[in-house]
Amino acid sequence: MPLLPEVERTIHRTSVAAAVIGAVLSPVPLADEIVLVPVFALLTRSIARRRGLAPAEIPWRAILGTELAGLGARAALNLSVSFIPGVAAVANAASAALLTELMGAYVDGACEDPQGARALSAAQMTSALRARLKDLPWRAPSWWPWRQGETVPG
Repeated sequence: MPLLPEVERTIHRTSVAAAVIGAVLSPVPLADEIVLVPVFALLTRSIARRRGLAPAEIPWRAILGTELAGLGARAALNLSVSFIPGVAAVANAASAALLTELMGAYVDGACEDPQGARALSAAQMTSALRARLKDLPWRAPSWWPWRQGETVPG
């Protein structure tokens, strides 16, 4: 099922904020990952509210597992350029926005089917980040829940 227009707008706005966070905190390796945790929690609450879920109905365990896997994958990808001024800021901003888009799509699917929500692994999130960086528009990998065959908004 495609993203609701309100959810899509929320994800895109949060991606812009995440990009700013990534760029500003780029001089301190891994600092932005710490700051993005509450940003993703707020994004999750917002999407869940638009899907009609109360906070107790949100599949937090699966979402947090996927979030941590995504942040770990992002950190691993960014560490290779973290000590190159300028390049680190651009890479951090782009990867923060990209991860937010991926997390938003994942959270929307998890909130659409809370009982079926499953955490994605770090390998799956790394694969998704790399695929998204290489090809636009990106097609969701076959293992990507709720979005099989749909183009993830970029």
